[in-house]
Amino acid sequence: MKHTELALHRPVTTVVVFVALALVGLIASRLLPLEKFPDIEFPGIFIQIPYDGSTPEEVERLITRPVEEALATLSGVERMFSTSSDSEASIFLEFGWDQRMGPKGIEARSKVDGIRHLLPDDVRRVFVFTGSLGDQPVLQLRISSERDLSDSYDLLDRVLKRRLERLEGVSRVDLHGVDQREIRILLKPDMLAAYGVDIASIRDLLMRSNFAVSAGKITAGEQRFSVRPSGEFRSIEEIRDLTINNRGLRLRDVADVELRTPDRNYGRHLDREYAIGVAVNKTTGTNLVDVTDRVIAEVEKIGELPQMRGINIFPLDNQGDSVRESLSDLLNAGMIGGLLAVLVLYLFLRQATTTLIVTASVPFSLLITLGALYFAGLTLNILSMMGLMLAVGMLVDNAVVITESVFRHRSEEPDHPYSSTIKGVREVGLAVIAGTMTTIIVFAPIIFGADTDITIFLTHVAITIIVALLASLLIAQTLVPMLAARIAVPPRPKEGALISRLTRRYTRALEWIIGHRWWTALGIFLICVLGILPNALQLVKFDMFPQDAGRRLFMIYHIEGQHPVERTEAAVNTIEEYLFSRQE
Repeated sequence: MKHTELALHRPVTTVVVFVALALVGLIASRLLPLEKFPDIEFPGIFIQIPYDGSTPEEVERLITRPVEEALATLSGVERMFSTSSDSEASIFLEFGWDQRMGPKGIEARSKVDGIRHLLPDDVRRVFVFTGSLGDQPVLQLRISSERDLSDSYDLLDRVLKRRLERLEGVSRVDLHGVDQREIRILLKPDMLAAYGVDIASIRDLLMRSNFAVSAGKITAGEQRFSVRPSGEFRSIEEIRDLTINNRGLRLRDVADVELRTPDRNYGRHLDREYAIGVAVNKTTGTNLVDVTDRVIAEVEKIGELPQMRGINIFPLDNQGDSVRESLSDLLNAGMIGGLLAVLVLYLFLRQATTTLIVTASVPFSLLITLGALYFAGLTLNILSMMGLMLAVGMLVDNAVVITESVFRHRSEEPDHPYSSTIKGVREVGLAVIAGTMTTIIVFAPIIFGADTDITIFLTHVAITIIVALLASLLIAQTLVPMLAARIAVPPRPKEGALISRLTRRYTRALEWIIGHRWWTALGIFLICVLGILPNALQLVKFDMFPQDAGRRLFMIYHIEGQHPVERTEAAVNTIEEYLFSRQE
């Protein structure tokens, strides 16, 4: 045990090293990003190609099949399925967990671009998404007002959306329930027929008349000028005054041109009133709690602006509060468990100084683990916190075993504290290492084994427990012996003390077990059968995550047939009125 001898002969160095590691962990605890779940990238790519005004059969023939044939050449694809509707084509590719979705997304984009000439000319956009838990909105807001907000897109975009997007850690802000106004051209069939105007020619003319391109550069002597012809429409009147034939016929003569809000085909309510939704996403690697706090603070400032008078903004779903509450509950449970562990240790060790030495391995190990999580690029989430809480009860085991062995040898050789301490550590050192490694080896396959949907999540638990156990093993063989060699040996318990009575009862029970081996083996076998039987009879339910009832009720409306949004909203209003009148 060279490291133990070094710790005994270099006490100041030993203390300084562990205090420095603890300070690094303390600083890391403030820098670690807080999340509810780790930002895990799912092994899938989703391709969405909008194509309005068609039929599912035409979308499948013109878009879905060519794209599927191109994407089928991607390596590592385990499954591919698609959906074709009258408005879009959707293709989903599923890969193994060992594949990185960033390069695969770029490769999928290049495959689709390679067959772009085979797709219809009016396919304007192709979306390629790679999903992860971090892509979910971290904050949902609702905006309501007594006045009509259907035409307030420009106001909310300028005052709310853009200001939130400028905040550090915010990647995207989406407005739902309010649309940007659009230019609508309603042609008059009778006027088109009277003037003999073709609809296709008007469409082509509008496309040619609204452009902005670069025409290169002109060099004159030592000067160079950029040429950029611009033919963009700047107002509604310019569109209305567009000449559509050589007789001076204008667009206003055969069509109504107006700037208006698109017809609404959806509804969103807050307390029975129409509301606008705001979804805020964070950037990867940022602290979720800090981002949501910054957004809420900015929303409060925005609410005080004169332009927002009469407009109310409500936080509907704040993941930051959820994370803070969940981690706080876990931390409180861990602190209570730690205090109970200290109490149990004191009852058995019978000395406050010895109990403090053994207990010191817990905070030092946890702080070292937090530092390791920070430098490993991980986050502090429910899974890593759960690993820390599971490790609390195991961190004192090594220190207890070594402390008891050291004190036993010191009581036999009271005049040689250092040599007896080395003997005590050496006697149980191998057993302590073996015991720690048997626990670590249980979690090691989760990290180094094949990636599955379960092991990806449990890796955060495994890494936390393994680092904490290794830290506790190092502390138990260096810091703990160094401190134990410098305090008095605890007195032996009196004959009538509780610990003496418990020891005698344990000795008698152990003697009975050794004397009745077959009965002991039968009892162990029956216990194993009772553990396996519910599983064999399929009485135990299997779930990736427990189905928590939670504090929210989600009601899904199943509506038969196709109906206007007004009729659907009337049915929703009826149910909302029924629920609102029975809030209790």
